[in-house]
Amino acid sequence: MPRNGHNPTLRVLLSGPAADELAPSLADQPTLSMVRATDGNGRRLASSVDVALHVVSSSSGDMAEDIGKLRTLSQAPFILAAYGEPNGIVEAGLKVGAADVLVLPQPVETLLFALRKAAIANSANGATGKVVTVFSPKGGSGKTVIATNLAVASMQSDRSTLLIDLDLQFGDSALTLAIPPRATIADLAAASGDVDIDKLKAFVCTDPRTSLALLAAPKRPEEAQMVGQADLAAILDTARKAYSAIVIDTGPLFDGPMLAALDRTDQLLIVCNPEVTSLKNVSIGLETIDRLGFPRDRVSIVANRIGAAGGVSRQEIEDVLEAEIAFELPDDAAVPSAINRATPVVLADEKSRFARAVTALATSVFEAAPVAMATAQPKRTLLRGRR
Repeated sequence: MPRNGHNPTLRVLLSGPAADELAPSLADQPTLSMVRATDGNGRRLASSVDVALHVVSSSSGDMAEDIGKLRTLSQAPFILAAYGEPNGIVEAGLKVGAADVLVLPQPVETLLFALRKAAIANSANGATGKVVTVFSPKGGSGKTVIATNLAVASMQSDRSTLLIDLDLQFGDSALTLAIPPRATIADLAAASGDVDIDKLKAFVCTDPRTSLALLAAPKRPEEAQMVGQADLAAILDTARKAYSAIVIDTGPLFDGPMLAALDRTDQLLIVCNPEVTSLKNVSIGLETIDRLGFPRDRVSIVANRIGAAGGVSRQEIEDVLEAEIAFELPDDAAVPSAINRATPVVLADEKSRFARAVTALATSVFEAAPVAMATAQPKRTLLRGRR
């Protein structure tokens, strides 16, 4: 669903024994994206949402048990809404941790205000998304294809996801996704005022197929100079508050944007191809990352195009890099076919080997809770620590 700077779309988990009674009045609201706990077959749907709306009636059963089930679905702030006589519902709701309690019926405007208030308060309390940076010190590694497919796979798993293209001179994420960027990261950096959540979402573009948000690279190489280090810091910090998952696509250099990304990265994916030149560059890249002080336990090697004709083996890659491969992505004819159609492989051919592998990669890297930001630690940041 489209997002904009003034009325960003809220992802709302609608649950509770009386949810069906309230659902019709919220279904057509353009600023809400309603998510149900399960589908008709009982399969879980809810994962990452901004706020939950739990609807009960005076005849509902044990509220504490109901709320306990809700918290297994989502840790987002929740509003308790109840039909019937109040009968102590406000006190009971606050006791079980509700951000707000509403006695129904209420005007739709009242519900919208309460939902947005709870979501904004949660952001202000420091809720942070997980930042995964995709990097390769060798051009042509498939880094952008992996980053875009990883972001789309994350979005398909019901996480609000932002893809940021930090290859500021020659970024191709918008082209790979066939999204004509109406605004770029350079436009955001040049705009007056501080970067907050509403402002950030006013400059992102949305993929109509998946609702993935993209902050595109500048349209021309010279515009990269408009994006300073302070701009990048503010943008990345705000992105963590606005989205559950942030995927950063980078250039092949240890430049300012890459180092700014590292300062705020929870997990770094280094892409390596099964060829000698790629192994050489990745080996040097790993040494550089060590010298910058980025923790090795947050670095994962992604071996791309495994099984390609004439490629070196997994064991040979691990021997040269003196590190284990964390994830393998197969050489798959579905990849170039999808690229030429400007469609992510996970959409073009979801049953292909590459699509299945990158979906498993997304599940693995985003299933764990995000750790503290690197800049919050009492040490030099990567930007200040470099020569």
